[in-house]
Amino acid sequence: MMIYSTEEYKGFGKHNYYHYEYRVEGGEVIKYKCSRQKFFDGDENVWQEDEHIVESWSINDPNMPEWLRKHL
Repeated sequence: MMIYSTEEYKGFGKHNYYHYEYRVEGGEVIKYKCSRQKFFDGDENVWQEDEHIVESWSINDPNMPEWLRKHL
């Protein structure tokens, strides 16, 4: 379940965009870096989306940022 998402920002390149999502999965809060990129596949422009885990905390982890804890 997503609990917070940042605003999308433009990356390096003409059609690269990124944002972060914070999701609760099981007993953890997981930070994902999400990206989308437009490329030409020979026939038309296609958006490719990707995401990967950046960081994670257990629900009771004292190292979790306080602002994030307020969204739980």
